[in-house]
Amino acid sequence: MIKTITKFQTFLLILGLGLIFLLVYSPHFGYPLPFHIDEWHHISESIRMGGYGDYFENLRIMAAQRFSGLELGFHFVLFLFSWVLDLVSIYKFLPAIWAVLSGLALFYIVFKKTNNNFYLSFLSVIFFASIKSNVNLTGFWFFTPLTFSIPFIFLYLYFFTEGLETKNKNFILGSLFIILILIPTHSISVLFSTLILLTFMLINYKYILKNILFFVSFLIIPVVGILFYKYTLDVAWGELFSHFWEAIQFKYGWGVFEVRNSPSEVYSWAGYIFALIGLLAILFTKQVRKYLLWIVWPAILIVFIILYHITGVSFLSPYQRNFYYLALSFPFLSAFGFYSFLVFVRKYLRKFFFLSSNKNSGAINISIKIDTKYERLTLNLVSAFLIIAMLISIFAGYYFIPRQLSLYHAINEFDYNTLIFLKGLPLGRVISDPFMAATIFPITGMEPVADINFYGDKKIIEEFFLFSDCARKKEIIKDQNVKYVISPAPLECDFEVIYAQQGNIIYQFE
Repeated sequence: MIKTITKFQTFLLILGLGLIFLLVYSPHFGYPLPFHIDEWHHISESIRMGGYGDYFENLRIMAAQRFSGLELGFHFVLFLFSWVLDLVSIYKFLPAIWAVLSGLALFYIVFKKTNNNFYLSFLSVIFFASIKSNVNLTGFWFFTPLTFSIPFIFLYLYFFTEGLETKNKNFILGSLFIILILIPTHSISVLFSTLILLTFMLINYKYILKNILFFVSFLIIPVVGILFYKYTLDVAWGELFSHFWEAIQFKYGWGVFEVRNSPSEVYSWAGYIFALIGLLAILFTKQVRKYLLWIVWPAILIVFIILYHITGVSFLSPYQRNFYYLALSFPFLSAFGFYSFLVFVRKYLRKFFFLSSNKNSGAINISIKIDTKYERLTLNLVSAFLIIAMLISIFAGYYFIPRQLSLYHAINEFDYNTLIFLKGLPLGRVISDPFMAATIFPITGMEPVADINFYGDKKIIEEFFLFSDCARKKEIIKDQNVKYVISPAPLECDFEVIYAQQGNIIYQFE
């Protein structure tokens, strides 16, 4: 692949990947810490892997509450990072780095699929860069199991479909290997594609029947998935299938914050329009078989999303995740649409100028490929204008986020300094506000009584700070074995103060 790319094209590719890095990293220009509560949670779980028993006990508790507890593969990757790096300090770089790797995976796939068409592959990277993020749908602004899985999703879908089409068993085995890696890392990133993979198996059923013994090996996927689910959650055999069936029905309310999402939250309207043009161009040029993946993929997810709005249930993967998986299917279609549009405009402009410049010649030969200098200049100027207009249209709303889905800071700089002070004290359980509580273990190594979503019962925190008198506060401190309380305001109780700076007060208890 590299030999067929010129130095100029290599420069363009680096520029495109650099754009991805800049866009994804840009929210961190003014904030050096992880944004999303999920990010703090994954840092906590990766550090906990050092105490294996505690980690798996927490995993079972969380997985029983939310399917997202089954992500120990992702935690293991972060655990490896934590051997040599301070996760809290370097986490801000991980979303941007992984987005670049995902863009590179997409470029590779499109480049191979289009017979080394660099500019169509490069445009796919540009449209990929325009995919948006917010705290509800998540996305590349946050380093989570979803974003970690994205380059692998591109690769296993490509290897599987291309392997079937070209009868390349090595590709199919490569897809199987990636899927097996994703099952303990982010199972949903495999489950969502179940019908996509089955569709291609049905289309290629003759090849599969001829190689039935080879394809029996794919039964390892559901077997590994079910066994992983059973032993991770410690589900009894008699309850396993009913438990699993219930778990893959993601009903309204699965998300911590349910909103009526708009398609523009994750992708630009211009991107959708070019994707539609791309679909029509594929149909018009009769290349459906070649690019069938990018037709089946969005079609199935659109059906899933419609069914969710009708029934309130999203099967196989949550509605919010389906929204993002759908967006991942569009960059190639958008690139194909814009590329086809650009070729169409250049073709008819060239024909127009050729006819104009030869209308008195007595003969017209539209097969002539030599343009006049004026024609070339005009074509290049028009192309540049269309490219600039496209870039403006797909990136203009990149930073627009609905108010209820805006980025938030779990802690600020002063809170961080407070926790650094706490880190130097003897270990003990801590009560703080729910958002700060999510950051306590990653920064200090101390356990919070509860946080906003993943640990404990946050009603205890609410009662402690909002409703209880000093006597009740003392009961909570005793019942929860609390050693420290971090409060943003004086508690007006006879508690020992050991820190009072920058808007935070730390109380200590024996």
